[in-house]
Amino acid sequence: MKLYKKSRGFTLPEIMITMGVIAIVLSTAVPSVNSVIKNNRLATQLNSVVTHIHMARAEAVKRNVRVILCRSASPNATSPTCGGDTKIWESGYIVFADDGNNSNNVYNAATDTLLARGQPAVPGVKMRTNSTWNNNLEFKPDGSTNEGGGIALMSFCDDRGNTHGRQIRVAANGVPRMYAENINSCYP
Repeated sequence: MKLYKKSRGFTLPEIMITMGVIAIVLSTAVPSVNSVIKNNRLATQLNSVVTHIHMARAEAVKRNVRVILCRSASPNATSPTCGGDTKIWESGYIVFADDGNNSNNVYNAATDTLLARGQPAVPGVKMRTNSTWNNNLEFKPDGSTNEGGGIALMSFCDDRGNTHGRQIRVAANGVPRMYAENINSCYP
């Protein structure tokens, strides 16, 4: 009686079917992962700004001075300045207490206290404000904003547009509200 060795391994049809199943699974999973990554980038950027808004409002009340969150073309400089392109905040921002009471909305290292530096936006994320928020968001010592009573808006969008965008709305009382998905516009 002859014993035959049982062969080990996969046949060519088995390998082809397995590769086909893997290709199908990957083709459905990769776009989902990409969407999750983009959503996390928008949420992270929004959460960072909201955290700084809450901190600025609290510091204004605690210090009994105006606290300003202003866009900055160079937030990590030794002595950062306010400024940059109108309504465009991707380059970053600074938060400072206007201890000098100059009421000029400009950071002066000699008299003002730098409280925080908002880092530049992650690549692909656009941060835009409306004319109420345009250059800065100023909090008065009572925690309200000094933005003329209008609602200050900041939108966060990527290449998917406003259907996946996020938005911060700050009313005159200084309390920020966050909105996700299907915002009105990426350019408020």
